[in-house]
Amino acid sequence: MKRIVILSLVALAFTACKQNQYQINGVWNAENDTPVWLIDMQAKDTLAQTAVQDGHFSFKGNTQEPFFAYVGNGKQRVHLILEPGVATVDINEREASGMPLDEAYMDFHKRFYGYGRNQRDQKVALADSVVRANADNLVGALALEDLFHVDQARFGELYNVVSAKNQEFYLVQSAYQAMQVQQRTGEGQPFTDYLVPGGNPDGSDVKLSDYVGRGKYILLDHWASWCGPCKAEIPYIKKTWEAFHGDRFEVVSIAVSDKRDDTEKALQQLDMPWPQILDGQKIPKELYGINAIPHLILFAPDGTILKRGLRGDDIYNTVAEVLK
Repeated sequence: MKRIVILSLVALAFTACKQNQYQINGVWNAENDTPVWLIDMQAKDTLAQTAVQDGHFSFKGNTQEPFFAYVGNGKQRVHLILEPGVATVDINEREASGMPLDEAYMDFHKRFYGYGRNQRDQKVALADSVVRANADNLVGALALEDLFHVDQARFGELYNVVSAKNQEFYLVQSAYQAMQVQQRTGEGQPFTDYLVPGGNPDGSDVKLSDYVGRGKYILLDHWASWCGPCKAEIPYIKKTWEAFHGDRFEVVSIAVSDKRDDTEKALQQLDMPWPQILDGQKIPKELYGINAIPHLILFAPDGTILKRGLRGDDIYNTVAEVLK
């Protein structure tokens, strides 16, 4: 009888283990023996390492609950919601399939980012419905973080709707903390000064207060040489600068999260004739809660923050309005 009980317990344990098992079948056209890592992004834990052989790699493991995973090497990677089951990961195409939660999120992601710049209301409505329907799983957590970049007020509302687990998800926490910072540096608030050591093109130190709060409207452009959307805003910024720069208005660009040499090379190629601050790195991003670039802030002559997040034609129109 004792033997039967032990065998039954072993069988149950084996069944439970199999039910919690995941397998990743990967494809990547990389050289043989190229390392591939599997990382739990929330725990910041490297779970396993393998290598490419003949264009393929694989992982096996167990998990009690779904987690947000990184599979790849450096920038050649795929992020996915990993749960028990079999996933196919194609690093060449940056795609994953086979995981129900991940496929649900990717369906949302494609629709959300498929809306144009003038379809903000549709994006917010879609995110709202998906977050509420997935308030206790990673689909909702990831959708909530996406919403942060479009509508912080709705993000704040839905943050209080989702589960504690989703609130604690690292991307949601980062967005929430950035929102709190942005509320302290939001429209109507006085500017927060900072120093960028060696930030002037000649290598001397520069402060934000060297420009802001000195009697001019200042449009501060946060950008980087590697940032495609940042470069796409340059024509709108230049149009505004050409129309209004002078005694009452100036544009200042500050390079963030960028190598100085790369910034300098980009400035030689791009037409940005207004003042430049180099090597801003994380300084303004942390003080002003900037999670994504480009990010433009318009300051009043006394340093009050007038507008944040200007893009496209709104840049010219807003500056024209305040200068009337």
